[in-house]
Amino acid sequence: MASRTKQKEEARARRLAEERARVERERRQRRLRMLGGVVLGAVAVVAVLIAVSSGGSSNGLQTGTRLAQTTASVESLLSGIPQSGSRLGNPKAPVTMTYYGDLECPICQEFTLLSFPQLVANDVRSGKVQVVYRAFKTATPDLSTFEAQQSAALAAGQQQHFWDFTELFYHEQGQEDSGYVNDSYLSALARQVPGLNVAQWQSVRTNPSLVNQVVSDEQSGISVGVKGTPTLIFQGPKGAIASPSGVPTYAGLEQLISRVA
Repeated sequence: MASRTKQKEEARARRLAEERARVERERRQRRLRMLGGVVLGAVAVVAVLIAVSSGGSSNGLQTGTRLAQTTASVESLLSGIPQSGSRLGNPKAPVTMTYYGDLECPICQEFTLLSFPQLVANDVRSGKVQVVYRAFKTATPDLSTFEAQQSAALAAGQQQHFWDFTELFYHEQGQEDSGYVNDSYLSALARQVPGLNVAQWQSVRTNPSLVNQVVSDEQSGISVGVKGTPTLIFQGPKGAIASPSGVPTYAGLEQLISRVA
């Protein structure tokens, strides 16, 4: 896997490029509104309404229209696919993809938002592949926060909502190294998960058994040579193979699946 420093540099470069593209789109939109004869006062009102309805907070949490779109997208992706703990998909699927990740890792976020949805829609939903998530600390600043966030996801998994929580986390990552992950952030994510009993989730998320599972995940990653995140290991009838470093394309994932299926 690429070094953590290189991963962070690449992630920041991508975010900067995306931010520049967003600013340019907004500039074009403003010019079009002016050419269309929209008065300055009306433009100001529209801008305020958009900011209120589709904005987010500095810690990554989304609100309004943007949040509604995100939760609908996550629900559509996962609906009808069996979950059990950190497993997504049919437990009898011939191919297992073990996903070693850190919920604060921006490279994991990129993979989860770009390539992972196609894998879920085409291969997990059809029963060809099952996915098992394993916690592996690379980006989270301190161990206690890492254990808290991963335990929170596992607590949601006790209600078969691990992947809902995890997807929402990746969609709503805050600024890296900003310390945004705290009880308030995790509770806000839990309240966004459709069907999750938040009171029950709160009562179990600090259970020592969940922390033990996080520790076990890390140990298993170390034992198989995991050095960075995301690390994806495919296992099937023809053996096992790990994805190359970086963010694999869906076509790349399909090639790996075919080699072990």
